[in-house]
Amino acid sequence: MSRTSEETRVQVRPATEADGTRLAEIDHLTWSPDVTPAPRWAADKVFFRGADHVRDTLVAHEDDLVLGYVQLERSTLCPASGHVQIVNGLAVHPDHQGRRIGRALLGEAEAEARRRGGRRITLRVLGGNTAARALYLAAGYRIEGVLAGEFLLGGRYVDDVLMALDLTNEASPPRT
Repeated sequence: MSRTSEETRVQVRPATEADGTRLAEIDHLTWSPDVTPAPRWAADKVFFRGADHVRDTLVAHEDDLVLGYVQLERSTLCPASGHVQIVNGLAVHPDHQGRRIGRALLGEAEAEARRRGGRRITLRVLGGNTAARALYLAAGYRIEGVLAGEFLLGGRYVDDVLMALDLTNEASPPRT
């Protein structure tokens, strides 16, 4: 799998171990308490947690420069939820945001979830992360729930918004 978006000249491909350093850098640069409740990682952290983590990561690149990634994993280890994939990370280098790279990554994640036999993709996004929420809504994700005040970040309580994409009903328009 490697697709090119005509609009951006960006390709999306499966990650390799060699991408880890650049992906850790992107994580470090895009971190903010507005986008994640996790603490900021060190710039030199090890990005991949093992071979499965590499296989679950897609990267966007232009020529040889990695610009962003999406991680698509099984929702749980429970066989009863084997049809559900979860977006467990999405980031685009700040210098390349606004080029529809996030949308391209989500499109490839959707295609990969379908290849894996997925019927749903879920994700969680902070309530105040309006840019990400708009991206997900534009990609067809729907808000399925809100965990009000789930996180205490910077002295304020922040909602955790649960979103999902139904892969069985492509004609269904996004709802807000």
